[in-house]
Amino acid sequence: MKKIFKTLTIAILAVSAAIACAFAAGCTDKGGDAKSDYNFTIVYEDGKAVNGLKDGSLDGVVMTQICLPGGSCIPLYPDFKADENGKLSISQAKINEFLQELTGTDKDVTKFVFHVMNVPNHKADCEVEVDGKGDYKVIVTKA
Repeated sequence: MKKIFKTLTIAILAVSAAIACAFAAGCTDKGGDAKSDYNFTIVYEDGKAVNGLKDGSLDGVVMTQICLPGGSCIPLYPDFKADENGKLSISQAKINEFLQELTGTDKDVTKFVFHVMNVPNHKADCEVEVDGKGDYKVIVTKA
């Protein structure tokens, strides 16, 4: 009887741990934070999604960066890449982490420019101005 109880207890713990891991993985953005405050979608002029893993000029990866007004920039690669649907999400905590060394402040950085670069046969740099948390679309236009 003790063996059955022990085996049953271990099985329940294993299933509980697996469920907890699944929920934890489902609630994080690509940088590991609990919330994606900024959601970017990269599309071509015709509305088709840019494949962030195949449509770029750097081994297929589409390059992105964030810049402060005035021109100081931080590349998001390799920590963050747009996915095959042109989507890239990032939390406020990660934005602050990336830009803290440029701003010298520990306050939330909510105004910056998100750049998409080096998509072959298109403008070298397409961008969207960000002013607060939310969803943003970047249209990659032909050169």
